[in-house]
Amino acid sequence: MRKIIPRAVSVLLACASPFAHAAGCQTLSSDNLQARASAYKPLIHNAATQHGVSSSLVKAVITVESCFRPKARGSLGEKGLMQLMPATARRFNIRNGYNAQQNIHGGTRYLGYLQQRYSGDLPRMVAAYNAGEGRIKPGGRIPNKAYVSKVMQAYSKFSGKSASAEVSVKQATFKTLEKSAAKRVSHGLPWADLHTGTYQVKAGDTVYEAMRQTGVPVKKLVRLNNLSAPYTIKAGQVLQLN
Repeated sequence: MRKIIPRAVSVLLACASPFAHAAGCQTLSSDNLQARASAYKPLIHNAATQHGVSSSLVKAVITVESCFRPKARGSLGEKGLMQLMPATARRFNIRNGYNAQQNIHGGTRYLGYLQQRYSGDLPRMVAAYNAGEGRIKPGGRIPNKAYVSKVMQAYSKFSGKSASAEVSVKQATFKTLEKSAAKRVSHGLPWADLHTGTYQVKAGDTVYEAMRQTGVPVKKLVRLNNLSAPYTIKAGQVLQLN
């Protein structure tokens, strides 16, 4: 998942950077996109069914993120079909970002989580997948409208529905999903891109961005580094991770 790099504040867990791998893929014909998706149809269907997400939405996100290239790699460590960030992969227990089954499962699971968080608000789900939960508030403004528009364009081609079509919300509580995700983060997986020991803060980073890059929960970062509200961190600062 590629990330929009904010100038100053809140990013949580998702995607941005230039669309190096999939630029313009959403403009391809419906038949072309369906052909590209066909190789992954069973994997997408299974993941979408398991996590209560529209399979057309999963295909649309893959279209914009990687144009169905399983070995796609972004400049910030994003991997695979759904461009999972290292910390997002860790959050959802994905060990191999280039494995199509694992990648689709992890990305779809994250979309299911966002579906709960935004009560099925499709544009904000998509916006948060790209820009991070920290920047997209329920009912708030959407700063990355261009990205959302691209996904909606692809979604319409896969679903045959208008971009404003509602997505059904899986009946699971946001709190349960949040707790289970936080529990998985604590286990640490062999993902080479993850920082270990310390993390040097970059310009524009927030504690949420540090969490996104490292997989270490915000509460733990705050505790380990004795941060005081509003938990401001500065470029060059070294954060302890364990």
